[in-house]
Amino acid sequence: MNFMKKVTGENRWIGILLIVSAAILVFLLIAVIIVSSGKSDWKESSQAQSSSSSEDDMIFVTNTGVAGNKDKPARTDENVSKNYPDYADDALMLTASNIYSDYAVLLDVQTNDILAYRGAELRMSPASMTKLMTLLVAVENISDFNAKYTLTYEMISPLIEQDAARAGFEDQETVSITDLLYGMILPSGADATIAVVQYVAGNEDTFVDMMNDKAAELGMTHTHFTNSTGLFDEQHYSTAVDIAMLMKEVMQNTICRKILSTVEYTTTSTQQHPGGILLQSTTFSRMYGTEVSGIEIIAGKTGFHDQAMQCLASYARAVDGKEYVLITAHAATDMDPIRDAFAIYGTITGTYAMPTDLESRTTTTASDVYVIVTDEYGALVTDENGEIATQLAVSSETTETETVDPYSEEIE
Repeated sequence: MNFMKKVTGENRWIGILLIVSAAILVFLLIAVIIVSSGKSDWKESSQAQSSSSSEDDMIFVTNTGVAGNKDKPARTDENVSKNYPDYADDALMLTASNIYSDYAVLLDVQTNDILAYRGAELRMSPASMTKLMTLLVAVENISDFNAKYTLTYEMISPLIEQDAARAGFEDQETVSITDLLYGMILPSGADATIAVVQYVAGNEDTFVDMMNDKAAELGMTHTHFTNSTGLFDEQHYSTAVDIAMLMKEVMQNTICRKILSTVEYTTTSTQQHPGGILLQSTTFSRMYGTEVSGIEIIAGKTGFHDQAMQCLASYARAVDGKEYVLITAHAATDMDPIRDAFAIYGTITGTYAMPTDLESRTTTTASDVYVIVTDEYGALVTDENGEIATQLAVSSETTETETVDPYSEEIE
């Protein structure tokens, strides 16, 4: 009041205007704070919805063809575990021009970084790569690997009807658990797999629950198993990234690593098989593992059924001691995931050519006639599998033979 008494005339109006202006400024400041707070809440909500939508779109079923590639997906704490790999800053995105496989992931074991990928986080059918989880769960729950188990006709008969791959064990044959584990992995035997599952858990449903629990423990957030063998089921799925995480974990187990690295193994003598059964790795029957200079593929597990197509989970060690996991899956022929493996491992060493035009490549030959290969003495030549080697005969006035390199710059 004392201040108002001192101001008169023009000065009084100036004072009033100053007071009113100050009040308006305070009001505007409060309004800005309220609006900003509302916008912040809306922005956080919008971002959360956007992130959720992105994750839902990233993982989806695609059993019949290529679903396409996505750029490096964003990570959210809600659905990605601390074990989940991240993409290296210079991760290589592969395309149909580079590899035959629709799904691929190259993982650096030491850094847990994805170095190369294609369809890495798209849902796929893992086929017999499923047996990697079956092996891990079994080994972690077996105390006596010399224990015996007897197979029955009831176990084997359904597998014959399903045309599932089998190791060759017969009704009433009693074999060791160790033999069953090798029979499950090397020839991908469903007979050995079911026997191991029955031994460990008593029934497959209980064992599958153990598999899904282990998947959750490992952070395989986009995987669900419904069986132990990998037979097709729409609710039996995984992703290339999840299988890479699984392969990495499996190879940390000494027993699993030994089995997956074995080229061939002979089971112990039984009444049904006095000389045992020779089990051969489906992985190393298709390659030596040393095809890429500077790095060796030391372990692997193949997979196949009509929906999954040809698959391979492989593990390699470079000359500097670093180790890598590679998944190549959903390819047309049994050699396609192998060729892709060579090309992708070659990105590490720079010693194997990466194709750039597979999508447009066609092979044209003048003849579909193949000739048997003989050495300089006229003797038949066999390949690494003991089969008689043949070469494509090219039509001309003089018959010649030619070996076509699928990764050469030109195909004549």
